[in-house]
Amino acid sequence: MKLLNTIALAALVFIGLTTSLNAQNFSDALRYSSFESGATARTIGVGSSLSALGADFSVVSTNPAGLAAFRKSELTFTPTVVNANVKSLLTNDNNADEIAESKTSFNLSNFGIVVAAVPTSPNWTTFNFGIGYNRLASFKREQYFEGRSQGSITDRFLELLNSTGEFDEFETGLAFDAEALFDLEGDGIYESDYSFAPEASIFRSQFIEESGSINELVFSFAGNYQEKIMIGMTLGVPFLSFTQTKTYTEADEGSGPDGDVPFFEELTYTEEFTTTGAGINLKLGVIYRHNQMLRLGLAVHSPTAYSLEDNFTTAMDYSFLNGSIIAEGRADSPDGFFDYKLRSPWRFIGSAGVIIQKKGFLSAEIEWVDYSGASFRYDGFPEDEREVNNDIETNLQSALNIRLGGELAMDIFRLRAGLGLLPSPLAKDDTIQNAISLGVGVRQQNYFIDLAYRRMSSNSEYRPYLTSDAPEQVVDVSSNNNNFYLTFGFKF
Repeated sequence: MKLLNTIALAALVFIGLTTSLNAQNFSDALRYSSFESGATARTIGVGSSLSALGADFSVVSTNPAGLAAFRKSELTFTPTVVNANVKSLLTNDNNADEIAESKTSFNLSNFGIVVAAVPTSPNWTTFNFGIGYNRLASFKREQYFEGRSQGSITDRFLELLNSTGEFDEFETGLAFDAEALFDLEGDGIYESDYSFAPEASIFRSQFIEESGSINELVFSFAGNYQEKIMIGMTLGVPFLSFTQTKTYTEADEGSGPDGDVPFFEELTYTEEFTTTGAGINLKLGVIYRHNQMLRLGLAVHSPTAYSLEDNFTTAMDYSFLNGSIIAEGRADSPDGFFDYKLRSPWRFIGSAGVIIQKKGFLSAEIEWVDYSGASFRYDGFPEDEREVNNDIETNLQSALNIRLGGELAMDIFRLRAGLGLLPSPLAKDDTIQNAISLGVGVRQQNYFIDLAYRRMSSNSEYRPYLTSDAPEQVVDVSSNNNNFYLTFGFKF
């Protein structure tokens, strides 16, 4: 078959309709705009609420004014263990079992150095410089569901093909070449085997594996003016990588000699997708020291201007009865790629910290993010750009994230606890994600060791493919991330 419309970005025609991996949608903008605040164990232990108190390398990615609170130079690094547990349930099948997948990974959450200096001006008590990196997001996880239900992914391909009459190399053309779609009567109206048994329930499953991260290289400056006002600035250069592999299967397990769906035996549709790129942003912060006890902070983060590249492929295997034998159809897409820009939303952070003599402190932070303010830019595709950005404005909303924490000091030992309340960024969704953290630490004159644990829970819905007329598959997904942080710090 000679394919039509063989441009690499063919699936962009279906932005907002498609879950295919070679097109962006609001979920991609959300993924790259959502951060796990905090990269050191001390910050994690107090619920990522240190913006107003500073003196921890994590704050250069939240409120860089906190860098001015350092009195000594410092080197820190934080190895991390991340365990992602994902439970999935196909709601279309009343007898389906919830299936759990677990993924454990090891990484370096933070590495940084602070150079503390004493300015010559009597009005400035510190002028500090920091360089290093903080991990802002981790994408490692696995997900699997299975069950029996009505509908087929070929319904999606038929809707696309019969509505446009065009083949693309990643979905409709691929399905046609694998013989999952055909024009039986030669009238330009395409069918699938499932078209002859639209009420049949078939077995389906999907395994999803994701990996990657956002790591931000930071260059920060901060100064302390008359022990009253601290100001700071961070130039952030985040590096983004995301890889996703989806393997979706359908099978006719009917009891008859020809199963429940005539001719059909099994289908496997595989999608492989990678996004890589880098960006740049600016963070400005100020901390006002009202007195020895109370400090107030404010920070503004500019949008991150990302330059990204997608690489993607799809493949399909399709088996069916041809007389008395099982025939095999196979098709592979070409290597697709697309360069584009992404602008993340503005972020505004207000914070407060109360120091309780030498017994510890309490801290709080409020972060406002309008996720609907994210936007894509496609050079040469203005209509698709407008459509995907409308998709973002429709499906995302602003959120007010609240983080609370505290530390208790007992000689050289520290006990910490924190709580995060993170509203859903999805429009018309009033659920709140909780983040609970605990931590301990040992502080000596020239070194310190901190250990922290954070648990984050969330619930969502997932659809393996989208259709307009046929039954749509809905998967309930519950996620629990258990993260362990161990920070080693040296003062000099």
